[in-house]
Amino acid sequence: MFSKETSKCALIILILALRKDLGRSYVVEPPIVQIEMDKAGMHRTLIYRLRFDYPLVGKDCEYVLLQPLPASVYISTDELDDLQRLKRLSAVYPKFVNIEVATERAQPFDVLLRGTPKITETLALPVHFRYHAPSDKRSAATVAIPLPELYLNCPLADSELIESGLVARIDKLYCLNAPESRFDENIVKDGEPTTMANLERCNWRRVHVDCQLKTPLRAEIPVGNANAYGPVLYGTILLGWTLALWTIIRSMANTRRINQRLNEQRLLQQKVK
Repeated sequence: MFSKETSKCALIILILALRKDLGRSYVVEPPIVQIEMDKAGMHRTLIYRLRFDYPLVGKDCEYVLLQPLPASVYISTDELDDLQRLKRLSAVYPKFVNIEVATERAQPFDVLLRGTPKITETLALPVHFRYHAPSDKRSAATVAIPLPELYLNCPLADSELIESGLVARIDKLYCLNAPESRFDENIVKDGEPTTMANLERCNWRRVHVDCQLKTPLRAEIPVGNANAYGPVLYGTILLGWTLALWTIIRSMANTRRINQRLNEQRLLQQKVK
């Protein structure tokens, strides 16, 4: 009887040890991000479908999908504020984006989409294309949107989940710079105190991601003809003056008509008296 109990205990210990070894030897698959974009128009939407491997799901990890946007693309901060208020999006982006300037005067920036790893998740980012300065050499400009980058932040207890082949650079940690809407490499300076806030903010790792394009992230944006600038300008000035003169003449005619009717009413009143 004792030998049977001993055999059962040994078998249970062996099974637990094998499960532990299998858990350690399991290689987490890189996240998959499927991306597509509307095919036409100056106002489009980037659709992301994210898939994470099972070991990353249910942990206290957080991800950030960093989407670089070129100078020819902008976002509406009011639009994204509304999406965040409705809890349809969690993002970090510049507080002010000048939507009036042309591409040649604009600057590129990043939008950070935040979330927790799930088996599947869909995110939508509305974007808008800027107009280009007129040109005498082309009638359209091709705008390409770069592929996104993925960053993960896991507690120290779960850090082994992303320290395997999932990490792009094992020797690098990144700090989330929310005011500037970007990630900065974590460079520890001599004498700088280590706080829990710094550890949480600077514990991000860039990981490999399998980006799958459902549609090309390119758009053909019309460009005005620079040679037509002069005729259009003079035509606009001429049309403006014509409309102004017509408005003045029309107003004077209406004034004369009103004065004539007033005089007729006065004459009728005098005859009645």
